[in-house]
This record gives sequence, C-alpha cells and structure tokens, in this order.
Amino acid sequence: MASIGIIISSICGVLPVALWLVFFLWQDVKKPEPKKWILILFLCGMLITPFVYLFENYYLNFFGLKTSQNLNIFQNLIVYLGIALIEEIAKFLTAFFVLKRNKYFDEAIDAMVYLIVLALGFSVVENILVFYNEMREGSQLISALSVLSLRFIGANLLHALSSGIIGYFWALKILTKKRKYLFWGLFLGIFLHWLFNLVIILIGGEIVIYLSIFLFVVTIFLLWAFDILKQIEKPIKI
Repeated sequence: MASIGIIISSICGVLPVALWLVFFLWQDVKKPEPKKWILILFLCGMLITPFVYLFENYYLNFFGLKTSQNLNIFQNLIVYLGIALIEEIAKFLTAFFVLKRNKYFDEAIDAMVYLIVLALGFSVVENILVFYNEMREGSQLISALSVLSLRFIGANLLHALSSGIIGYFWALKILTKKRKYLFWGLFLGIFLHWLFNLVIILIGGEIVIYLSIFLFVVTIFLLWAFDILKQIEKPIKI
C-alpha cells in the first residue's frame, strides 16, 4: 500500500509543476534549450531538496526553533527568513556551478529559464512529500488534491517566480559585469519567498486569494523581464 501511495503522490506532485514548466518554457520557444539540459537542471532541483531540508533543520535546531511550534512574530521572522535564504541561495549556487559545463548557456534569457526549471524540480519533491503526508494522515483524496491545487497557485509558482527574478538579475550581472545586479536579484527573490511564507503563517489560509493575486502581478513582471532579455542578442558566458 505504501508503494501505491508513493506512486499516486508522485503523479499528483508532478502534474501541477508540469503545467508551470510548459508555461515558462514557452517563453523561450524561438531558441529553446536542449532537452538534455532542461532535464539535468530539473533533476538537480529534485536532488538538492533533501540536502536543503537537512540544512534547514540544522538551522532551526541551532536557534532552538521548529516550524510546528507556537512561535511569536520575531521567531517566525527568523525561521522563514532563514528558510527563504537557504532555499534561494542553494538553488542559485546549484544552477551556477552546473551551468558552467553547459555550452548552450549563451543567451541572457537562459539564466531565467534554467533557474526556473531547477526551482520547479525542487517544487516537485515538496509536492510529493506534502501529498503523501496528507494521504498518510487520513485525508480524503479530494482534500489532498485541494491542498495540491493551492500549492499550484501558491508555493509552486512562488519557487518559479523567486528563482526567475534571481535569474533575470543574474543575466544583467553577466551582461554588465556589475555585481550589484546579482545582489539585488538575490535580495528580491529571497524577500518575495520570505514575505509569502511569513504572511501565510501569520495570517492564515483566508488570505490565499490575495497572495495569489499578488503572485499574478509578479508573474506579469516576470513575463516583462522575459521580453526584455529576448531582445538582447549579445552572447553571454558565465
């Protein structure tokens, strides 16, 4: 039964991420990246997830905090800032070192594409774990699917947007050789991730609709950023 649950959880966990993957890859249809490298970055996002979780647990234990505890506002600030910081930096550094071996990483828009793909790989593992835990705790299938649908318009999109923002400013840093762009990209990506999680925890599910609208607005910005980088024909190299 456990193996069946894992299979069902895997299928359900992949589907919402697959939709975002198709959506964001569509932004680079004129000169799409090789499928091999899309798969590599996606798998890298999946593979780093357990190591990121271990590091997050170490971070929480160091401060004597747990997300399941009844924390005050200041403690929540520390917890979710650390989580956002660890996850976004881990995703960026993984992409940075992996893409050094990719000769097809030659356009500014590629920085956004690859980082978003890696982030969605990270989201898949989270989805599978969340769905499996829901089913193991006795939730009905419909209830578990509703949680997954909320992740589709929430956490899954958040990962893609945060990494996409970092990717955009990373591309500007590569083009201009100015490190300030990468700093601002990391700052904004981490801040978005931190703010979303913090608001969900402090206010609760009733604000999900407003957060979804906010993420929709950020998505519009990201599509605008894609359009800007599409117009840059200057080849890049890390």
